[in-house]
Amino acid sequence: MAFNMIRKKLRKLFQLDCSPQILAISSAVGVMIGFSPYVGFHTALAIGISFIFSLPMYPLLLGAYITNPFTMVFIYALCYKVGRWILRDDTPIDIDWTNTSLTELFEAARTILLPFFAGTHLIGLIFGVITYFVIYYIAVKYRQNT
Repeated sequence: MAFNMIRKKLRKLFQLDCSPQILAISSAVGVMIGFSPYVGFHTALAIGISFIFSLPMYPLLLGAYITNPFTMVFIYALCYKVGRWILRDDTPIDIDWTNTSLTELFEAARTILLPFFAGTHLIGLIFGVITYFVIYYIAVKYRQNT
């Protein structure tokens, strides 16, 4: 049942009245938005980019929703690990919750957020590029067969 729903959504994606290049760009930008660290703003970003750049909204939203309640923890954990690897950050996260000041919380947030932001942007860019080529190829093949 879930497979049929995904198939139906993908068919709708490839039936949009736009060129394969525009479809691929919209999907790739949507995926980059989906991997971005701006949780809670993915939909607004997708809609805004759709209006600003006159891109079809459907592929943007599909890509932005790659990060959903079922995938969010895994995606963001991977992005955090990649960010730590990129920044060569081996700093342990050590918070003493019994005696914590605001300064210590901000310092702990900095050690977490910097690798997280670096990882989400890099992984989003990588998967966005991959998405562009995959969607472009499928869209061209789909249109040749219809």
